[in-house]
Amino acid sequence: MQEVQVKRAGRVLAGLVLALLLGVSPAAAVNWLMLQGAEPADADWLRLGGFVQLEYHNAGGGQLPAGPFAGQPLAAGQVGPLQRSSVATELRKLQLAARGRLHPSLNYSLKTISGDNGASRIDGGNRLRLIEASLTWRLPLGPYLRLGLFKPPGAEEISGFSPPNQYVNLTNGANLLLQERFFREDGSDPQFANEPGICGCCRDLGLLLFDAQRLADWEWSYGAALTQGYGLRLNDPNDHPDLYLYLALERLWGERKGMQRLGWKLFGWWQEGRRDLTDGLTGRTQDYRRCRFGGGTALQTDRLRLVAEIIKAKGMIEFGTDGSALAGSRSNDGRWVASYNVLPRDQALAWSLDAGWRLWRGLWLDGRYDRLDLATEITGERELRTWTAGLSWRMPSGLQLKCNYEWREGRAPHQPRQSAVNQILAELPNRLSCQLLYLF
Repeated sequence: MQEVQVKRAGRVLAGLVLALLLGVSPAAAVNWLMLQGAEPADADWLRLGGFVQLEYHNAGGGQLPAGPFAGQPLAAGQVGPLQRSSVATELRKLQLAARGRLHPSLNYSLKTISGDNGASRIDGGNRLRLIEASLTWRLPLGPYLRLGLFKPPGAEEISGFSPPNQYVNLTNGANLLLQERFFREDGSDPQFANEPGICGCCRDLGLLLFDAQRLADWEWSYGAALTQGYGLRLNDPNDHPDLYLYLALERLWGERKGMQRLGWKLFGWWQEGRRDLTDGLTGRTQDYRRCRFGGGTALQTDRLRLVAEIIKAKGMIEFGTDGSALAGSRSNDGRWVASYNVLPRDQALAWSLDAGWRLWRGLWLDGRYDRLDLATEITGERELRTWTAGLSWRMPSGLQLKCNYEWREGRAPHQPRQSAVNQILAELPNRLSCQLLYLF
């Protein structure tokens, strides 16, 4: 039944692709620091904009083949963030924004979001949430100082995600290691589902010092931020700020600007902070180190896009749910409840390769491979691998269409092949995702 639905949706969306018209190229070699934090000298005091993002997902469904929750729905086969169905058509995001220049050396940015996403509807409600509110001041000596709620510098995939990212879904590494979700406990309480609150949305409250300098055809940029470390929660339960560091060097080609720049970029970044977490069995709360760092390279020509990126994580590793069941599900023997688990002292490593080829005008053929080695310090380590193939179409009118198909697989390398966990990982379903986005 699921395969029939996937094939039917694929035929419909292929027709939509052929129906769309002209397009522009995607972004890969963009200076996100300057694009998101600064304004050109001739900018107006008020520019309104935003986007509407409609999505179709078929996560594949399926039931758990083994373990204490055998026969119940497989969490990976449900559409997030609420995981109530394996197939969904939804308004994923509605973003409203205002930005502009208040003074030759002062600009601002405001953004709100609503829809079926981890920021505005994680608890089953539907609200308008502020995700960006910042002021940027050009200091007398040259650098920029940004204050407020903003997206700190970091991984290339996170910096440019939705829009203008060319894929519908994040890689496993970006989703589980960088898109931070805040949990009350570690998941050891057998009667508590430990569901997350609002996600960090890769944003934080604090200050950012940044700048970019160009010499001939080369440009280098840097950023250093101090933030509270708790994303959109806007409150910090401990006294440990997060530190962000970022450095990039880029060889530019031609005179294109903004998201249409052509070039080759090398970049590296670091994030360091601490998080509070309660032991579900003892009730003791302790703060733990949360460190993320990585780097990579991005190449963008008129017809070709190549991006390679690596992410290393130390501490506060999100490890999924008990038995890969839906959080809150009761085991078949009725003795315990499936909960989200967090490993406060473990590590993880993720990397990805992305390639795109312009077929015609704004129509791009996209391919990506990503791998995540999760919880590498224990025998329960997971290896998650995903191949993604897709088409993306970007038009000058502001319409964008993306269609992705993901082949998902996994294994627990230190567990027997016939163990429950390996039987479950062998049943990971493939996923079809499509997105229609209108920028205004």
